[in-house]
Amino acid sequence: MIAVIIATGLSPGMEPLNERYPTPLLPLVDRPFIQHVVEFLVEGGISRFEFVLSHLPEKIEKLLGDGSRWGSVFRFHLAHDSEHPYDILKGMNFENLAEPLLLAHADRLPQFDMAQTRPATHTAEPIMFFAPPIGPIDATATTSQDNPQWTGWAWVSPDILESLPKDLDEGAFETHLASKGQGKSSSVDVAISLSVCTYADLLASQAAVLDKKFKGLFLGGKEADDAIWLSRNVTLHPTATLDPPVYIGENCRVGKGTRLGPHATIGKDCMLDSGCTVTDSLIFPGSYVGEGLELDEVLVDKNRLINVKFGAAVSISESFILGGLSKTHLGPRFGGIFSRFAAACSLIVLWPLLLATALVLKIGRRGPLLFAEEAVRLPAQTDEMLWRTFRLLSFTPSETKGKARGRGTIKHFFLQFLPGLINILKGELRFIGVKPRTKDEINALPKDWQAIYLNAKPGIITEAFINYGASPTEDELYTSEVFYAVSSGIKHDLKLLTGYLGCLLGFSPSK
Repeated sequence: MIAVIIATGLSPGMEPLNERYPTPLLPLVDRPFIQHVVEFLVEGGISRFEFVLSHLPEKIEKLLGDGSRWGSVFRFHLAHDSEHPYDILKGMNFENLAEPLLLAHADRLPQFDMAQTRPATHTAEPIMFFAPPIGPIDATATTSQDNPQWTGWAWVSPDILESLPKDLDEGAFETHLASKGQGKSSSVDVAISLSVCTYADLLASQAAVLDKKFKGLFLGGKEADDAIWLSRNVTLHPTATLDPPVYIGENCRVGKGTRLGPHATIGKDCMLDSGCTVTDSLIFPGSYVGEGLELDEVLVDKNRLINVKFGAAVSISESFILGGLSKTHLGPRFGGIFSRFAAACSLIVLWPLLLATALVLKIGRRGPLLFAEEAVRLPAQTDEMLWRTFRLLSFTPSETKGKARGRGTIKHFFLQFLPGLINILKGELRFIGVKPRTKDEINALPKDWQAIYLNAKPGIITEAFINYGASPTEDELYTSEVFYAVSSGIKHDLKLLTGYLGCLLGFSPSK
């Protein structure tokens, strides 16, 4: 069987989200909405898909590929006008096709039985699927069951698509199909249809799936308790409260005193800081929710917050409130190679200073010249048994580090930065990162801080050193490392490196 999927990617009123996501790629619980559509259709027997794309088509193609993942064949067609995508259907060459087509819109998903509703012949009149609006999350609110709307799905004959009038928008297309079907079986009412056409629909669809109103969807993760799904590698603080239904995606960190639910969907790779509350809301993958923040009926996509009640979208500039858990844009592997190359170049230039520092220390003080402590390689697993260590080189004993007055940039450069270049060259350290720590130091951290730290990269220059000098307080150190976890990237690393060089050259005021 063949399905024609209209996935233009733009929805009126959802421009803030459409900047990053074509509408079919908006998440429904644990995966993009269009993936649920594909899996639903494959389960129903569809083996060939014709996708009509418009906005950000490369993102949809990248997700879906050629269809071999589902044992199907995918073909993609580009519509230049997202409001009138149906003209392209006339050129898809369905001649001599002796079976009806399933036409679908990738931003809606009605629940129906394909085998029971499929027309007996390819020349039959269209069969359109209608459903009531998905409705609000609030169970006490009422929606009109007497005014079903077209779901954007229909069984159609190839002849109907080949003879379509030009320049049809969706409303005109619906009218045209309705005019072709005048029999009693030309429409089918379904009980529920998921949708991501509006902010409210997106939130209500999450709730419908969590409430198990839509049957047959594939969901990742384990249902640890009734209506509480936990995916792999979730770190959940013992004091966190889960009020079902709740879904938490993989690699998430849920902090102390956090309250989730009811109807809370947390995408993968998210971090929820201590004391925050998430109710009737969707947190997009890779987002950070700050300490003590209360979210109710909202969508959060990294630093963008959308109030569903009012349809208002705002971007939060303060990363401690909302942000994205970013990684370097160059990628971890390339970033490591670049750091090692830069360290090699630096050692070629600075080796006379390194040698001179060693000679001065050898003459001027007693005891060992070079110190090495067993620091943990990052990022690391939460299981201590899997931690690997490296010998962090320094001209300073570990018990005297961080005790310099003020910023101490000159002392840091000669006693820690210069020998640390050897660790960077060996791929054990980066120029910019969080403070390298031993196993005992990591185990002494609070659990929420430890979860943040283990997912970071260690650096010889830290956010805390640039902002607070050589002797930051514990609160300053925690604040700096959380901020770095939210903000790290090539631009932010370059900003910190520039600040360090400025301090070293005396251009920045010391603290």
